[in-house]
Amino acid sequence: MSVKILLRPFLFVFQLLNRIFWSGLNGRNVFRFVLTFWINFSPVFLWLMIFKNAGLIPNDIRPKIYVKFAMLTDDYMFTIGKFGSSISLITICVASWLIYIVFYRKESESSDTKYESLDLESFELDTMESTPEPLPQQDFQEDEHIKTLEFFDTLSSNTITTQCDSINERILNQIKLNGNKPINCWNLAPPILLASSWFILNLAYWCREPLYVQKDLLAWFSYVLLHFFAPLFTAIWLYVFHAPGSLKLFSFALGMQNISGVFTHLLFPNAPPWFIHKYGPDAEANYDLPGYAAGLTRVDLAMGTHMHSDGFHKSPIVFGALPSLHSAMAVMCFFFVSYYSRWTFLKIAALSFVILQWWATIYLDHHWRLDLIAGLLYAITSFTLLYVWKGGFRRVDRNFVDARLRYDFRNGSTMGMRVFRNTKLQNFFDPLS
Repeated sequence: MSVKILLRPFLFVFQLLNRIFWSGLNGRNVFRFVLTFWINFSPVFLWLMIFKNAGLIPNDIRPKIYVKFAMLTDDYMFTIGKFGSSISLITICVASWLIYIVFYRKESESSDTKYESLDLESFELDTMESTPEPLPQQDFQEDEHIKTLEFFDTLSSNTITTQCDSINERILNQIKLNGNKPINCWNLAPPILLASSWFILNLAYWCREPLYVQKDLLAWFSYVLLHFFAPLFTAIWLYVFHAPGSLKLFSFALGMQNISGVFTHLLFPNAPPWFIHKYGPDAEANYDLPGYAAGLTRVDLAMGTHMHSDGFHKSPIVFGALPSLHSAMAVMCFFFVSYYSRWTFLKIAALSFVILQWWATIYLDHHWRLDLIAGLLYAITSFTLLYVWKGGFRRVDRNFVDARLRYDFRNGSTMGMRVFRNTKLQNFFDPLS
């Protein structure tokens, strides 16, 4: 075996890393890239800073801790057979319908008429200061820093142009039907999930018993591991597979809901279920009480560690039950996946995570059903603000489509498309192909 063949895998890794570096910069210098990163993720960083330093607030100026409020409200809203449960179910359904009517029906029924009478030969935009030629240059996807990729055949310029022409024709047909929304977009996920939340939460509550080690580990997997990795993987997935700007929207949506949630914890503190079950409903809560891992103590016992007990013991916000940010973050991941993913199995997986997370928080005795539906409402509010705002989803989707129809590869490509540009794998990372 020749030395050249032996070195091919190492050459491939070097070329791939080179492509990732320059594709990430995408025409920017390193300073601008870092600055953009910090700006885009500033809401998330601000939330983490507020949460971490919440313990510095003097106890004597903190508000009263509500011990029974969440427990009694939860019982009123969700206990079947009580008058309050019927009222709550009707209220949730009416609220879901109003959210649909006011915020989502117009967007779901309207299509972008801007391109209805256009084809690629006559394409032009009236929102741009200048209109470049609609036909691409033969090398419009080339970059001086990105060379061939080992193990991949480089497509010819004619092949690339033909593929882009075909995809752009499909984009125009998609626009006539559904506007600029992504392919297979479940944009009605927020009101539908809210309408079904009462039933899902009660089902999760009924499945909280009996206690098993296997259930402990499953709940730990969702409440701890997926809670951390699901938003991270969603962010990476958006950056690699979807329009430039979608990751920024995700960061701002998470930041808005989590900052609002933390301020609610600080201004309206409520006792979690474990406090009631450990100390009783008539116990007096105070800010000197350390946090408690509740059901996760069983996981510590099974794993032979004190990791979760020690971590929750040092929590800066002990009485942050309402709203549940575990619920809000899982729901937000689902909303973005349901909106952007063209693959139905990913949407179903994201919805399954929401249901699993709701069950896990109840099973581990960390949240009431009230906390979870409150987290859902915080997520819906944050997502809907970006959905109806002209600078939100509509601008990101519109700019991406505009760039594609102009053969502007820098602004009309995902990270994955740029890394694997001019290869057959490029289309796999193209959400519009």
